[in-house]
Amino acid sequence: MNPPDSKDSPDPKDPHGELRDLCDRLLDGDFSADDRTRLEALVLGNPELRRLYVETMHQHAALRQTATRLGEVPLSNVIDMLPSESAPVSRARSFPRWPLQLAAALVLGLALWWFAPHPAEKPLATLVETNGARWNNSSLPTAPGSALRAGRLRLESGVARLVFQSGAEVSLEGPAELEIQGPNACFLHNGALTAHVPPQAHGFLVATTHAQLIDHGTDFGMSTDPAGSGQVQVLKGEVELRHDRSGETRRLTTHESATITADRFASAGGADGEPDRYAFLRPSGASQPATLMLTTAGGAGDAAYVVSPNSPIHRSDTLLLLKNAPGASFRRKAYLRFDLTPLRARRVSDAALTLNFEATGFGYASLTGECTFAVYGLTDDSQNNWSAETLTWENAPAFTPDAGTVDPTCTVKLGTFTTARGVVSGSYSIAGQPLADFLNAAASRRPTLIVVRETSEPGNNSAVHGFAGNHHPTLAPPTLRLTLAEH
Repeated sequence: MNPPDSKDSPDPKDPHGELRDLCDRLLDGDFSADDRTRLEALVLGNPELRRLYVETMHQHAALRQTATRLGEVPLSNVIDMLPSESAPVSRARSFPRWPLQLAAALVLGLALWWFAPHPAEKPLATLVETNGARWNNSSLPTAPGSALRAGRLRLESGVARLVFQSGAEVSLEGPAELEIQGPNACFLHNGALTAHVPPQAHGFLVATTHAQLIDHGTDFGMSTDPAGSGQVQVLKGEVELRHDRSGETRRLTTHESATITADRFASAGGADGEPDRYAFLRPSGASQPATLMLTTAGGAGDAAYVVSPNSPIHRSDTLLLLKNAPGASFRRKAYLRFDLTPLRARRVSDAALTLNFEATGFGYASLTGECTFAVYGLTDDSQNNWSAETLTWENAPAFTPDAGTVDPTCTVKLGTFTTARGVVSGSYSIAGQPLADFLNAAASRRPTLIVVRETSEPGNNSAVHGFAGNHHPTLAPPTLRLTLAEH
């Protein structure tokens, strides 16, 4: 992407072309303060251009990720990998197809080589220092001083300080997950951060599940949970918030704060003195968080997995295993029971289930594609009295022989989550009203959740997924975080 000549400058009447030109300059590192102001005006003022901006950045990141392995390969070698001109001529047409095929392959090969992270390419950010940091399967290097490109940092505990190429400084507080998306942009999936944004980095963007924060010269703090609820506190300066669903915009200045919900923004207490990061978890006027954390290890809770017959190997005492194998063997499903008696008579207004995955060592992750997992609730209370010691493939509640399904007559689907190709570890969650409604309807107060892997693989060599059960030495067992309704 070369800098455009003046004769190639986009027509000012064409905002789409102007946005693409600004994105090119941003990605090339040739981005001025005026460019930043114009980009911000285009993106914030037009939902269609905002979508185009996101798509452009995602395409750029995808090309970089796909081309990583070509970073050290000379262009001549890339061309050598392309198809030969001796491809056969189709007899079904009056013109040969191989020139078009060769041209398409050449364009793709050159694009991959161009977007590959070459040694001289500037990083998007630098991991400057860490204090007491413990990491969990980050896709980026975690040693202090490491150059960071697009990817995710998963910080289990401690504090890590990053400086983006733009000059924006971010301190990430574990447990947290931060995705670096550009030289002046990131996505906070979970956890908390504080940021200092100097004048040259104005426009620094932090996105969450439900909102975007655009900085206008501030020190600010931000926190969010995996479901997207969160809070922003402006310590000094000014930020702008944009809500993805409602389209609402809000400006906050020094000592102002706001909570982020799935539907809107809400005012929060002042940020002066001692910001309350978890105000979004409390109903108005409450002095303590109206939340409750329950695990399958508490009370009458239980956790187990079942495996189809004729699968004599690969078992685990600490992980609950999942696999949707193509044959009748090596199929696995997981069962979770929670004891809701600590709720007493309180109702649940919101709920989230979190599962902590870890590599099992069974099968090859490199042969495993993107996988979608589903969580079902068992609606037949008479089947909730199962035991991990006696649970089998055939006597499991809502039994079906297919590893990716359950009996639809006695279950309700509560949510899904997806793991990327080759990824077998990390924390994954489902959340929302369907889960809360299911828990409120559980007459026995001991509801069962069933976890299956919907995605099947063509062979048995793909990885077995597994998440922590009740006896894992370091990872938390399956956990429900419940937000309680006001009396």
